Amino acid sequence: MSLEYRVAAFVMLSLAVMFADSRFDYLDRVRYSLGFLTAPVFWVADIPARVSYWIDDVFVSHGDLIEENARLREELLFAQRELQLLAGLASENSRLRALQEASISVNGKILTAEIINISSDPGSRRVLINRGAQHGVETGQALLDAYGLMGQVVEVLPFTSWVMLITDSRHGTPVQVNRNGERAIARGSRGDVPELELEYVPDTSDIVVGDLLVSSGLGQRFPKDYPVAEVTSVVHDRGQPFATIKARPLAQLDRTRHVMLVELAQHELDAQLQGADAAVWLESDFEFIGPPRPKMPPAEEVMVLESDTVVPPDVDPEDSASVDDRGQGPLPQAEVSPDRGQGPLPQPAQGQE
Repeated sequence: MSLEYRVAAFVMLSLAVMFADSRFDYLDRVRYSLGFLTAPVFWVADIPARVSYWIDDVFVSHGDLIEENARLREELLFAQRELQLLAGLASENSRLRALQEASISVNGKILTAEIINISSDPGSRRVLINRGAQHGVETGQALLDAYGLMGQVVEVLPFTSWVMLITDSRHGTPVQVNRNGERAIARGSRGDVPELELEYVPDTSDIVVGDLLVSSGLGQRFPKDYPVAEVTSVVHDRGQPFATIKARPLAQLDRTRHVMLVELAQHELDAQLQGADAAVWLESDFEFIGPPRPKMPPAEEVMVLESDTVVPPDVDPEDSASVDDRGQGPLPQAEVSPDRGQGPLPQPAQGQE
């Protein structure tokens, strides 16, 4: 048989096998069996390439190792940076979630802000936030974080504002004990430790270590019942009318970054206004100075003289003037203080010191 016929026969056989393999599964077992026979052939054929790779790994230069080590260190540095960024974002997300949950319990308009600076004055505890008059910030607004009361705005600039923290010695916060409702004034400490001191609390008061102090709402500055501090120390001194009570602020004053500015709603202000007589605020320095003086009777109802004689309002004081038993002249008249309006202020009689 000539060569041409043999080539044609093999071509026809190949086409038949290809057709049968594509249409039927008869040759799968044959192909699987031939794989065992051809595997050693492929392994032997791959030996030169594997030997070449092994030689390159063994005889690599010292400079290549140094270069690869530097490259790997750089990749590790970038990976660590990305990891820190992701951890920071996760932490910030947690803080924002906590801040959002805390804002639900506050009745009023909420404005979020960030702390961008702190005061360099060692005698002052103030922080600077990135919200100002252009954002609707007003003096006296309360500043909160997700954990407690932080302070109030004392200076408003166009795009930033200064906030006095509750631990500043010039700041006072009206609080009450969450357990029994007993009210007090929490003033910032004068020492280096950022804590609060309860002023003028009677020695017989029912305040113990661990009590939660919340804002009482008096003074119309802070939202009512928001956490302020936890009592850490109660000292009763014999012979002293007041106890020495210290508390730790719950707000993260030295760590928090995201904060809330609160503008109390009108119904909240109306509710706090009912207890406004129990608190007095000094507007000049934004300092809570405690309860007011006792009220005196109106001047038009009675006027009390030194001789304890009560003169009715329909009687002319000049007609009621007389000489006392000591012969020192007419009795003095009471005068109403124009600026206080809280009752008559006696003036010394003529001829008396």
